[in-house]
Amino acid sequence: MRDMDETHKLVVSLIRSIRRSSSAMSEARAIDLRARTKPRITANDLARYMISSETAKIGILTDAKYSTPPKRIRYSDVRIALRSALCDPASEKRILAAARSAFEQKADDPSSSDFAQDDASKSLDVLDAFSRIRNQLAGYDYKLPSRSQPRIIVNGVEIAINCDVIIHREYRGVEEIGAMMFRFTKPDEGESDSAASKRKEMGVYAATLVHMQVAANLAGNRTPSYKLCWSADVQSGEVHVAPKNFKMKAANIENACRFITALWEDL
Repeated sequence: MRDMDETHKLVVSLIRSIRRSSSAMSEARAIDLRARTKPRITANDLARYMISSETAKIGILTDAKYSTPPKRIRYSDVRIALRSALCDPASEKRILAAARSAFEQKADDPSSSDFAQDDASKSLDVLDAFSRIRNQLAGYDYKLPSRSQPRIIVNGVEIAINCDVIIHREYRGVEEIGAMMFRFTKPDEGESDSAASKRKEMGVYAATLVHMQVAANLAGNRTPSYKLCWSADVQSGEVHVAPKNFKMKAANIENACRFITALWEDL
């Protein structure tokens, strides 16, 4: 507890230093009436927090506290297409072909907004990347989750873990369940070994959060399996699976959430 208190003091000091060096940020924060009073963060942002430097962590939490949801969310259309394709294997090729045609048209449509054209162009990249990892996803029974998935509360932090598909299988007579969450961000060209290692670790944390969501809210009568809890880093061509030591990763997340709760008011 003493170590946590000392770390908290150091981070608060760092936050105050950042505030002093950025008056514009302070002014924007002062007039923003929509700041969240209670800690809330998305699964992917929390996974990114887990592998970030202390300064980067402050930025992630500040964005989580003060940012408002965008009017349009990037990749939302391609996300729907991939979900539908996986959950309807008989129509998968037709669904993906129709999505590709729609994105191609929108990307070249001058009447569409700049955002819509750019999103359509980037969605085509996602479809290409998905085709390269499709074999890794074969052999499972995918189901669409409910539109509104419950959030989980970990040491005072509300975490939004929106799984894209539910995964069913029967294994040695046991009806198992897992889930997958997509991530579409494209890695930097010439990604360093260190950056690639951090991205993979982030994927493992995201998959652990998927397992926590499945166990808490989605399992029903089925048995949660960490082997079926995935974070698909689509444009990197990698599917990260919750680790065998997922309890240790979950404990790390719990400790991080305890710290986030203690820090939230000082952001």
